[in-house]
Amino acid sequence: MGNNNRSIMILFIILFLVMVGFGIIIPIMPFFLTSLGGNASVMGLFMATYSLMHLLFAPYWGHLSDRIGRRPVILIGLLGYGVTFILFGCTDKLGMMFAVRILSGAISSATLPTALAYVADITEEDERSRSIGLMTAAMGVGIIVGPALGSWLGQQGFYVPFFVAGGLALLIWPFAFFYLPETLTSAKSVSRSITSNTIVMELSNPLFLLFILFLIINFSTTMFEATFVFFSAHRAAFGPREIGILFTILGVIGVVVQGGLLGSLVKRFGDMNLMKGGLLISAAGLILILFAYDMASLLVTSAIFNIGTSLIGPSSSALATRYSNQSQGTSLGIMQSFGSLGRIVGPVAGGILYEFNILIPYLMGAFILLMVYLTIRTNLQTLALPETGDVAK
Repeated sequence: MGNNNRSIMILFIILFLVMVGFGIIIPIMPFFLTSLGGNASVMGLFMATYSLMHLLFAPYWGHLSDRIGRRPVILIGLLGYGVTFILFGCTDKLGMMFAVRILSGAISSATLPTALAYVADITEEDERSRSIGLMTAAMGVGIIVGPALGSWLGQQGFYVPFFVAGGLALLIWPFAFFYLPETLTSAKSVSRSITSNTIVMELSNPLFLLFILFLIINFSTTMFEATFVFFSAHRAAFGPREIGILFTILGVIGVVVQGGLLGSLVKRFGDMNLMKGGLLISAAGLILILFAYDMASLLVTSAIFNIGTSLIGPSSSALATRYSNQSQGTSLGIMQSFGSLGRIVGPVAGGILYEFNILIPYLMGAFILLMVYLTIRTNLQTLALPETGDVAK
């Protein structure tokens, strides 16, 4: 048990640092790309490139972890993450930035699905959602710390945040190498190579609904993220300071829900009920946002949406690990790919819909979430997804 706690703590730090590195470049990236000759369209393409690489490579890394073990894949992803961020800091050409971005997305996509599969290996089913929630909380803390650190470091030079982000990843790598044991036994390992049939098998079982759910959640979330700054500026004249305060508070709320409350909620209600409840809460938040006109109301309504998504993510991942049995890495890799597809399409769709009418992204997001809720509720018995908690239905 002690070794498991140590491993979870190392994974917590790894995912925290990965998201710090992701967030640390957010405040300076638009200015950095502009200095290299880019513009807003280039920035959007640059961000989408990373998600596209996750879409393509996450299933491969997840399946590889089912074959050769979690530990080597996590080490590869972490090392690749650190090296490519240092390469960013050494780049002064726009084309090279995209080349490194492609490489970074392809290699670093090994980290998240494998880390979640690792957690699934070392936790019992009734504790799995809590542990996955803790991993998600680590990423949430990283997203809070990263932009704040990046805005300060960026004043020292555009290249400094990249070197710091890469250095943090390389700093934790030796600890992962020496203190992160392998969890996948030979009896559990999957020997077959990944093929189109492998993916079809994963998509043809009841997990497909969970994958679609994950896509839709990421679609709705990024549609919200892509337009909420403009919406807040339009409704309440928000500037960078107010947006920063609001998103920091939302990040703290997400950490509290996923890192502190999720374990007891799962034991009482079960993953499936939390996922359904999260869908309803998120939909309600999107609708209520339409009636917000000041800081307090925007904070409350966006917090409701954030609480809902904080419940859905860990619960859906936990259900995927339990249903996938020996192919947890593959299933989580495919799940992350579906999420990446949502993160590619969501911001584009949200921006277009917002330009047409500022209310449409939120109304459409709420409608989609409600449709998913009804689909899950209708097909729950057919899916026969495993459930935990005192309440089975």
